[in-house]
Order: sequence, then C-alpha cells, then structure tokens
Amino acid sequence: MIRINLLPREEKARRRKSSGPKLQVNPGEVAMPAAILGIAVLLIAVMVFHQSGRAASLQKSIALVEAQSRELAPQIERVNQLARERAELDLRLGIIAKLQQGRTQSVALMDELAKCVPDHLWLTNATQDGSGRLSLDGMTFSNLVVSDFMSRLERSPSFGDVQLSVAERGQIEGKEVVRFHMTCQVHSEPEAN
Repeated sequence: MIRINLLPREEKARRRKSSGPKLQVNPGEVAMPAAILGIAVLLIAVMVFHQSGRAASLQKSIALVEAQSRELAPQIERVNQLARERAELDLRLGIIAKLQQGRTQSVALMDELAKCVPDHLWLTNATQDGSGRLSLDGMTFSNLVVSDFMSRLERSPSFGDVQLSVAERGQIEGKEVVRFHMTCQVHSEPEAN
C-alpha cells in the first residue's frame, strides 16, 4: 500500500518534531551527579598533588642520605678496618693465652710427675699425645719400684687409667735392671675428691 502525505511542508516538519519521545530533564537531577563527579575529580587532584609532593620530599631525603653516605664512606671503611684488626688481635691474644696456659700446664704436669717418681726409678722418656695420653719409659732395679710408681700415679689427681704394657729384665753396665713402658691419662684439671 502506498501512502501519500498531502499536508503542507510546515505541518510535516512540526509533526516530525512532535512524533519522537520527549525527554524532560530536571536541573536538580543533572546537578547532583555533576557535583559528585566534580568532588571526585577534586579529591583525585588533591591526592595526586599530595603524593607528588611526598615523592619529591622522599627523593630529597634519599639524595641527602646518599650525600652523607659518600661523605662518611672513608670513616666507615676505617671503622671496618679497625674491626678486622681487632678481630685479628683478639685471635692472636687467644692463641697466646692458650700457649701460656699450656706452658704452665706442662710445668705443673712435670712437677706432679716428678713427685710421683720413687727413689731408684729413672724415666728415660715421657711423651704426651694430642688426646692427653702420657707414655712413660724408664728403668729401675725392681718390679716393686715399678708397682710403687704406678700406685703413686693412680693416687695423683693429675693422672689416671695407668696401664703397664712392658716390664722386662735387662742389663746396663753389668747391673740387672727392669725396663718398663706404661701409659696413663692426663687430667687437665685435678679431679675433685
């Protein structure tokens, strides 16, 4: 079907304008979202400004600390060097103290060993190993003197675990002697009774 519009042109234009849906906007409805949007934009701008100011302040602080660090670098290196030298000196002093203690221990050990040696017994060799075991070689005229020596060592607070490994007869310059070899454990500190 064919439609023919016989209305004058002005009427056609008026009908076209009035035929679409009319949109009515209340000024209060537009103002509220615009105000919220404006406040949000303002808050974001304030936050950006605040953060950029804070970042600039932190950059200045970092630059200041780096400058101070560069100025103090020689002093820091000197302090580190002194700390290394002190550690080295402490190590040396520790070694000296250990040697000093060992020196007095050896003297005390030999003194105690001399107190335990009975008359008519001669030690020909005394050797201490790293584990604190003392090997003793010597000679005397009788097995009874060897037994007396072993008893004295056992009673001493400096020695323990005395073991006789060899006791044999021999001759020196035409005289009969008993050669012996024994071991004992050395106690670094005298045992408490």
